[in-house]
Amino acid sequence: MWWDSTGSKESCIITACEYAVSLWKPLDTWQWEKVYTWHFTEIPVLQIVSMPDVCNFVCVALGNLEIREIRELFYSSNDVSEKQVLLKSGNIKAVLGLTKRRLVNSSGTLYDQQVEVMRFSEDGGSKEKQFLMSPEETVLTFAEVQGMPEALLGTTPMNNVVIWNLKTGQLLKKMHMGDSYQASVCHKAYAEMGLLFVVLSHPCANESERLGSPVFQLIVINPKTTLSVRVMLYCLPRGQADRFLEGEVKGNFAAAVLTSGTIAVWDLLLGRCTALLPPVSDQNWSFVKWSDTDSHLLAGQKDGTIFVYRY
Repeated sequence: MWWDSTGSKESCIITACEYAVSLWKPLDTWQWEKVYTWHFTEIPVLQIVSMPDVCNFVCVALGNLEIREIRELFYSSNDVSEKQVLLKSGNIKAVLGLTKRRLVNSSGTLYDQQVEVMRFSEDGGSKEKQFLMSPEETVLTFAEVQGMPEALLGTTPMNNVVIWNLKTGQLLKKMHMGDSYQASVCHKAYAEMGLLFVVLSHPCANESERLGSPVFQLIVINPKTTLSVRVMLYCLPRGQADRFLEGEVKGNFAAAVLTSGTIAVWDLLLGRCTALLPPVSDQNWSFVKWSDTDSHLLAGQKDGTIFVYRY
């Protein structure tokens, strides 16, 4: 992500270990220097929550099995002020960084579900809060809708997709996807010609003799009729029988870590797997993430080693 630690904005890397988050800046070609580390003593780090168009701050989610805190982290070489701020605590179910310096989270119990959007100033110092209309269900994942900048999509345990207007906070629609999409995770949504195209991953999918192992799928939803249909399955090449562990979608590309420790990349427009990255030095891959600032792919191993790939 973008960071200005020495007077000029650079594409830096944020890494997270169990109780520490570090900022790395580039030196020469493929050489990196650790600039600063934020430490946590009581609650471990669950995930880095980046926003695509911010500079000099990042958010992290802390917790064990579930998110308990969301914190904002700062660093500047000539700033001696507080380096981290607690944004939210409690029973947090999902969090996502949005464009226009926004952060959305869902929290509370089933009957007291709150969906909150925070808007940050350019330096991250001041925040405006807005509550979206509750869907009266737990929201498990969020996704911005490409092509509709003020639309936000969420998924629930009852296989429902909900859509909000971020400007007004209004809940526009709740649509049932059917039992064939159980336990699916929403990664990306696109709007075109009045239809919603949604990319899902489904760890519980069964292998098909004809198609192989599906990892992602693309479904199309008509918001007016709430009808949905599967458009495409993104499967592994023949002979690969892995399952999805974790992954991310950016633009027209999807990447996933598989149970074998391999990373696979798909071109969503071509509809096929375009690259397989096997484990390096007998160390399985444990996570994969697309860069916010360019087309690089970041891949990490359990021993703390991180690789940066051009794609």
